[in-house]
Amino acid sequence: MRRRTIVLAACAAALAASLVIGPAATAKPDAAQAGTVVIGADQEPVTLNFFLTEGNSYTTSLAVSPMLAAGMIYDQNAKLVPYLFDGQPKIVKSNPLTVSFKYKTSAKWSDDKEVTGNDFVATYRTIVNPNWDITSREGWEDIASVKAKGKTVTVTWKKGRSYAAWDALVGNTSPIPAHKVAGQNFNDLWRNSMDVASGPFKFVSWQKGTQLVMSKNNAFTAGPKAKLDRVIFRYIPSTPSIFQALQSGEIDETEPQAQLQIVDIRKNSSFKVQSGPGYFWEHMDLQFGPQGHAALKKKYVRQAIITGINRNQIKQALYVSPGLVASAKDLPVLQSHIFKPFEPTYKPNWARWTFGQKKVITLLKKNGCTGGPSAPSASNNAIWSCPGVGKLSFRFTTTSGNQLRALTFEIAQKQLKSVGIELIPRFGPSGTVFGQILPSGDWDIFMFTWQGSPTSSATSFGSYGCGGDQNYMNYCNKKVSALLEKAQFTPDPKVRAGILNKAEVLMAEDVPSIPMFVRPGFLINNKRVSGTIINPTNQGSTWNVQTWTVSAR
Repeated sequence: MRRRTIVLAACAAALAASLVIGPAATAKPDAAQAGTVVIGADQEPVTLNFFLTEGNSYTTSLAVSPMLAAGMIYDQNAKLVPYLFDGQPKIVKSNPLTVSFKYKTSAKWSDDKEVTGNDFVATYRTIVNPNWDITSREGWEDIASVKAKGKTVTVTWKKGRSYAAWDALVGNTSPIPAHKVAGQNFNDLWRNSMDVASGPFKFVSWQKGTQLVMSKNNAFTAGPKAKLDRVIFRYIPSTPSIFQALQSGEIDETEPQAQLQIVDIRKNSSFKVQSGPGYFWEHMDLQFGPQGHAALKKKYVRQAIITGINRNQIKQALYVSPGLVASAKDLPVLQSHIFKPFEPTYKPNWARWTFGQKKVITLLKKNGCTGGPSAPSASNNAIWSCPGVGKLSFRFTTTSGNQLRALTFEIAQKQLKSVGIELIPRFGPSGTVFGQILPSGDWDIFMFTWQGSPTSSATSFGSYGCGGDQNYMNYCNKKVSALLEKAQFTPDPKVRAGILNKAEVLMAEDVPSIPMFVRPGFLINNKRVSGTIINPTNQGSTWNVQTWTVSAR
């Protein structure tokens, strides 16, 4: 099951020296050939193992999913459809929850071994093994048994632990090849290459800092064979450069975060631009752990920060005025961390926090803070100090190289400084800030994007519950946590939504994180490439890459 994946921004710079891995790797980027599509990305995987914490990124999923296929995939309508499975999984018993599914007779590995239920058993055992740095074990650790017979698998959860997102857990998880992981250190597996595939493509080479190449897997028979001969992921670590590469023909397709250059690309008849909302939301997390600023443990300080940021102004300046979205209605300020504005269960639980500079100053004075401004001022340099926690000066962490995200920081920095709260930029390469800094908890405020799916709400405990696997901000409210855990095991979606919204009302009072926007997704390709369809989930743009075709230049 694909958990929330992190959408990385661009790396600060390419690696100083390229590491070439795999056969057919070259010292220079491969030129596009007939039957080859070059995908431009402003980020690069750290590892090809997307089960691991350091591999939990959208860019890893884009490259690996066409090689390591799942039982089911999310289509362009965010619906789970069978892929390696021969049909939808079935509920055999409701309590304890027991489900059954079967892999296609034609599903096999690129080394000609069958994909069987034993591969899913190996997947389960690998994920629950505490020796491996797995991103999340939620849902898996509540399984009582996994039994396999040939290509059929039966999974039974513990009594009273009927996991709400069970279909995504069993279906949207790529089975791990049992014959490849036996006796291996999983933390090191697929770090630099991948010697087996179950999808329509297989690994060829990875020239780190430059490109990753995959080719058609002729052994794939679980569905239509790929129409392309090769797909190349070209890693270009800066916003301007990736758009220059698109216009020069160096790359054929890219799935960028919202950037100002898209406005001009839309005017170019050589390109197809698809856009729309999806299950990806930008936010600013606040650190509660021991390595975070002591002031962030004070509720009034967190409330001052969210009150001092004019989220609507940021939206207007960066998305509406430049024309990235047609109107302000197309990008409402996000008022929930659990549901998206296009979901019927969405409630604006964070709308209580409206922009008010004078309110910030009043709140901080009321709590004994000193040294700040008496009134909001764009030229202010006076920063508040508060009892027992010191100066309100916070490290602000995000990835470097992303133009729109840098502008978001600059606006928020100016807004908060005008009321006496200081933000100090701590930008860095994606592999460092997400692979090391984020899970370490050694940060104060961290801005990034979660990318998920329709099941993301049901798995909210992982991000906001006490001790949740992806709760990197170390937030813990026991009442909130109990509600989120209850929701995780509540099968009825209407009842579950009520529980989740109740939990979020309490969360909004605490302000552990600041929701920003459900940013628009974009998929851009040269019109010589056909078959691309934007996907609103973390399945990503390569969800149907096997159907793509390309005409000669």
